[in-house]
Amino acid sequence: MELVRRPIYVPRERGLMIAELLGGKENRNTGSYNREDCRRWSERFAIPMSYPDPNVFRERAKRWAVLPFEREELPARAFYAADASKRDLLDEALFEAAWVEGLNVNEPATIEWAAKRARLDPERLMTELAEPGPAEEVRSALAEFERLQCPGVPTVLVNGRRFFGKDRVD
Repeated sequence: MELVRRPIYVPRERGLMIAELLGGKENRNTGSYNREDCRRWSERFAIPMSYPDPNVFRERAKRWAVLPFEREELPARAFYAADASKRDLLDEALFEAAWVEGLNVNEPATIEWAAKRARLDPERLMTELAEPGPAEEVRSALAEFERLQCPGVPTVLVNGRRFFGKDRVD
């Protein structure tokens, strides 16, 4: 079986405060439970993970509203701009940036940080992610996400069947 990663972004019209792990639209108890449950999964699989305070997310959301790219579009474009042989390394570095180091992956400085960790040229990556190719790939990935009626992130498709969320990892 081959795993194909297809990063997407969050269009502004869907709203900025959607991430249930960091204080999105759900009630406080749901967000608290999801953070606790993700912590259990990260411990189970020995994945380092820490959560920024929900207030950090709210502050970032103010900035996301005025950034040139939509939320998570910058890291998605970086993924598609990277050489295919380095995409897994960049993906790992972006995860580390967001969920271990507490960095904002929607900021160019964080993309550059992750590029260095993935042994990519940060300047070249930033130039290439602004090209039409990565922009088309990220829009295509979002269109595919919608066409397949994915309920959210992560959704994994296996033989045409959808599996959504961390509770479906096994």
